[in-house]
Amino acid sequence: MDTAFTRRAMIAGGLASLATPAFVQNRTVIQGRTFRGDRGNNVGLIGGEAFRAVDNMYIRNCRFFDLGNGAVRVATPARNFILEGCQAWNMYRFLDATAEGVPDASLRDFVIRRMTAGHLERGFLRLRYQASHGLVEDVVANCKQTGGSRNCVGFALDDQANDITYRRVQAHGFREVTRESTAYWNGDGFTDERGNSAIRYESCTATDCTDGGFDLKSSGVLMAGCVARANKRNYRLWNSGTLQDCQSHDPLWRGGTGGKAHFSFHGEVGTYVLRRPRVRAAQGNDAPVLLFAGTTRPATIILIDADIDAPSAPLVKVEGGPAPDIQFSPPRESQRIRTAS
Repeated sequence: MDTAFTRRAMIAGGLASLATPAFVQNRTVIQGRTFRGDRGNNVGLIGGEAFRAVDNMYIRNCRFFDLGNGAVRVATPARNFILEGCQAWNMYRFLDATAEGVPDASLRDFVIRRMTAGHLERGFLRLRYQASHGLVEDVVANCKQTGGSRNCVGFALDDQANDITYRRVQAHGFREVTRESTAYWNGDGFTDERGNSAIRYESCTATDCTDGGFDLKSSGVLMAGCVARANKRNYRLWNSGTLQDCQSHDPLWRGGTGGKAHFSFHGEVGTYVLRRPRVRAAQGNDAPVLLFAGTTRPATIILIDADIDAPSAPLVKVEGGPAPDIQFSPPRESQRIRTAS
């Protein structure tokens, strides 16, 4: 359980081969174009699409404005898809996979990189079905400054999506603003779901969300060098995995039910290894470092070489469910852990 994972292991499966578009033959090239919809100041799906993904498509240095659900839409299965160097502003969601007239709209063998997107209402991307063998890197997504729609998510995976790596990807400000105060407020930077597998997050950042910075249900998730700041629950974890050199800073509650936390664990959680976690919270911030809320079996958390400075917070808090098994390596007194209890 104490085995470190390396960058090479994280890109195993051939993602490095996607570094250039040379593998695409007879490709559709869309380069240097501007696409404008008719969204204006509206909300919801209004605004239209720019185009639909097809096999061997290469999109480069384009700009997208005022579109609805899908500046790029995956409506049928598509392979060998590259999108790079683009900018987007004012849309419901930039890239969406929703089948039309077929049972599947999986995006496979894809690269999305060097992009910025702002004033998003629902999110940057949603990949579903059997999306696989993909790389998303150097992408920055910002929600609308006034807040997003219900269940807004910067980067969302669902169904059986697998073998996908996020590298240096940022999600900022995905906040719900229309929930009543007695409800749980959603709004996440990154999500993946049960059924997803081989999902990797390298040097990713999530800030200022009303729920999870990273809300992850996939099995065996791998995270390295990620940063979560000022989300209600910086890391919201439901399954199993390893988090290496990840940072959590000052969780912030903005409204709704449920309290704040650095790392929170839920449902059928198994074993998580937290290797060299770095936790920082100002005096007076009482967000638990490890919160167990409604777990259905005893979770195992292995803390290795922790660096935790949260003087007003408990290290462990249990809100329903069985007590967890917290293992320290080396022993707790030999690690840098400063908490209220």
